[in-house]
Amino acid sequence: MGQFGLSAKEKIRSPVVAGLFYPEEKRAAESRLRSFGLKKGAGTHALAIVAPHGAWDLSGEVAAAAFSAVPGMGNPRNEDIIRVVILGPIHVLDEEGIFFSDSHFFRTPLGRIPVDIELSEELASCSTYFEINDIPHLKEHSVEVLLPFVKFCFPHASIIPILIGGIKPSRISALARALRIILEPLMGNTLLVMSTGLSKSHDEKNAVAQAEEFVRLLQEKDQETLTAAIYDRRISACGGALTAAVLQSGLLHNTRTSVMPDIPVIARGDEGQIVCYGVVCFVE
Repeated sequence: MGQFGLSAKEKIRSPVVAGLFYPEEKRAAESRLRSFGLKKGAGTHALAIVAPHGAWDLSGEVAAAAFSAVPGMGNPRNEDIIRVVILGPIHVLDEEGIFFSDSHFFRTPLGRIPVDIELSEELASCSTYFEINDIPHLKEHSVEVLLPFVKFCFPHASIIPILIGGIKPSRISALARALRIILEPLMGNTLLVMSTGLSKSHDEKNAVAQAEEFVRLLQEKDQETLTAAIYDRRISACGGALTAAVLQSGLLHNTRTSVMPDIPVIARGDEGQIVCYGVVCFVE
């Protein structure tokens, strides 16, 4: 039985930070999501969103602002989005690579979410840098923390969870190419979720400056400068590499951006670090 809870024929990835980062019980989780201001039928037409993956006490309202920018929550337009590609960083520093999941479902307090295994395999086949390997997914929270938002807003959608470890430009380019080849024909009913904070630093002024620069590069879709800044450590966004890959893919080329709030939300993280959170939406 092991980690997945079922036989190898049906693997289920169970939550690892439920009860710590967000409520473990369904009623409490749904109540909290509503308290963040998620309203049915509200929002604009976002193709992609940048949302944070901190504990809900710190970043839940910000994440909710990202998902409220998605069209059709709670009305028939929900059926338009049939898959959510959710990309998250790996926080274990020595874990290099790009990892797809071979779990059939990810469990959330609101219920199970099916994984689009077929599209995951198609994406994974695009590069030797990619692996179908659940082990990184079993211990990483950057995708998990946002899944209740996905289930609440799009209860019938499947997911393609992708974890990115490291910041090598060659891997960023490989992921960009795979996303373009496989997803370009499917973007009409696909939502891209980029799970990342904006910056982190022990100095608040530096954290805010980095966050503002990161947002500027996203707004300008300047993936070359963004990739260089991530590689040179001038940008500290934990999910910087995955945002660079999405920009480089060209999938968001004809979009405009919306930033919420105007000033990054500042929180104090582990070991006294200042973490900045915010939302960037890419809208047709």
